[in-house]
Formats: sequence, C-alpha cells, structure tokens
Amino acid sequence: MSMEELKKIANFSENDVGPTEENVKQKIVVPLLVLLGHRREDLEFEYRTRRGGLIDIFIKNVPADCKILIDTKNYSENLTDHIEQIKGYTFDEAALLAVIANGSEIRVYSPLRGVEFERSLLYSVRRADVVDDSVWQILSGLLGYESLQSKNVIKLIEAREKEIKDTISGEEKIDEDYTGRIETIDSDVEAKEEEIEQLKKDRENLAKEMETKKSEIWNSIGLPLELIKITQTATYARATPTVTTDIQYTRKAGRVTFQELAEAGLIKNGQTLYFYNTRLFKDEQAQIIALSNKLKYKNDGRIYSTSELAKILLIKHGFKHDVEHGVAGPKYWKTEDSKLLNDINEQLRRQRGDRK
Repeated sequence: MSMEELKKIANFSENDVGPTEENVKQKIVVPLLVLLGHRREDLEFEYRTRRGGLIDIFIKNVPADCKILIDTKNYSENLTDHIEQIKGYTFDEAALLAVIANGSEIRVYSPLRGVEFERSLLYSVRRADVVDDSVWQILSGLLGYESLQSKNVIKLIEAREKEIKDTISGEEKIDEDYTGRIETIDSDVEAKEEEIEQLKKDRENLAKEMETKKSEIWNSIGLPLELIKITQTATYARATPTVTTDIQYTRKAGRVTFQELAEAGLIKNGQTLYFYNTRLFKDEQAQIIALSNKLKYKNDGRIYSTSELAKILLIKHGFKHDVEHGVAGPKYWKTEDSKLLNDINEQLRRQRGDRK
C-alpha cells in the first residue's frame, strides 16, 4: 500500500473529485481497490445482474462465496436513498458483500441471517478517515484481495454479525424497559384529558344553570336580570376564578390511533397485519378494528391492543421471557406489503407535524 496515494485520496476536495458517480468511481473507489490488492483488470465495470440491473463494479477472480458488488453514486448523493437498489442486486447475485459509496462515505453491507438488510450495515467509513490504521484494517479485512482469497472475510463478517445482533437485542431490551412505561403515561394523560374535557362541560352546564336560576328570581320581582347584569357579572367575576375553556393540549408525538391512520389513507379498517420479529410469521395474523384502536387475533378471535398481542406472541415464540415489561407493539406488526406499522405511524406523525 502506498501511504502517499492513500493520503491523496483521503484529502481530495469535492472539486478534486468532481460531482458525478463516474468521478467517484474512477478517482476514489477504483484507486482504493487497487491499494487493497486488486488488479484493475479484475474489476468489471457495468456488470449486468441476472435480472438486468447494472452494477458499477464487480470484482472478478474471488471465491464464489465471496462475491462483492460495488455501486457508486454522485459526490453528494444520499446513500440511504439507494439501499433498496443495492439490496436487490445483492440478493440477485447472492453476494457476500455490497458496497455503496459517494464522494464522502463508503458503506459496506452483508445480508445477515435474520436481520433486515437495512440493518445489515457492517461499517460506514468516511473517505477522509481511510488513512487511519483502524479504518484501513476494516477495509482490508472486508475488501482486501488476500482476505477474500483466504476467506478470512467470512470470519470477520460472522464476528461483526454477532456484535450487530447483540446490539439489536440490547435495543429491544431498552424498548421493553421504556415503552410500556411510556404507554402507561400516555394512557394516564389521555384519561386526564378526557376528565378535563368532562369538567369543562360540567362547569359550562353549571354556569348556564346558575344564570337561569338568577334570572328566575329577578323575574319573580319584576326586574329583568339584563338590567343588573353588569353589577352581578362583576361580583361573580371577583368571587369566581376564571377558568378558560379554550385550553389547547399538545398532541402526544408517541400516540397514533388506527382511526387516524385510516382517515389518512395509510391503512384500512379490517386490514390484516402479520406478526413480525426478525422474520414474518404468516400464521400469526390480526385484523385491525379502527374504531376501538384494537386488533382481533385470528387464532382465538379475541380483541387485544397492538402492544398486548405483540407481547403475547413474543413470549409464545421464545423471543421474550419476562412478563413484567411491556413492548412497543407497532414495531412487531407488518402489512401484507411488508410495511412496518411503526413506520406507518411515523409517516402520520410527520404529516401532522409531530416530527420535523
């Protein structure tokens, strides 16, 4: 490896590279692959996949179970917008690694077992950091010629897979620890809001009743209340604290109902949802009951909240062993077209302004 050449790549300005994906490919990615031990003649450009897609770079002469696909994008393009594309290429070609790069970032994905592709990101590397020893070791271990030929890359991926899955488990545990408590508070707040609304109505009815009775006693002596209303109102105002009836309560960002989703056209009443955790359970179905914001579990015909039923099924299938903590229900239900309920909820939150 030439350290001077690596420093040159790391220190390129945007003007040095140029804006197009071809610039990124020829000035950043290809030189890096050469420094990683690959010959230029082993880099096939515009490689056509089995389904007709075009991959910018395909590395030839590597073991069949160590295929690498590389897709380059314009210098400042958002790589997240192209995950679905590289995901399709990866599964079409049964690739071990998929790399996607723009002018400032290099991402390395591998289709991990039981993990959605979007969460199978092994590493994200800043181009400016490739001169760091730790970063170069990562790139060499995953993309280096020697690591691929020896298949040592597979061991590195397995070790990273364990780290990622352990982190996902930790994240789920945090969800379990906090989501149930948050939902309990949400329910308490909702109940208090309903109580406040009822108190407002009660106050309004009492105020009307009070005015009616005062009018009746003044009318009984032949004096209309309207003639003395100013004095009485002033006295009443001093005696009774004013309670505003137009208090506005901030909508809770964490709460979305099926009714709201249905009204927004994001789901349909009666639609079937499928239980999901690491994979889709086609036999675990529940029907949306929008009006009551509940799910009807098809296996027993009973009605549950999304979180309640998700917790039951997590325990049933061995994903959860404690019964004390709640779960974030929307994270465990998918529509027939594989949309996660939690993502649909987030879409509505953005529409109504809860999320920026």
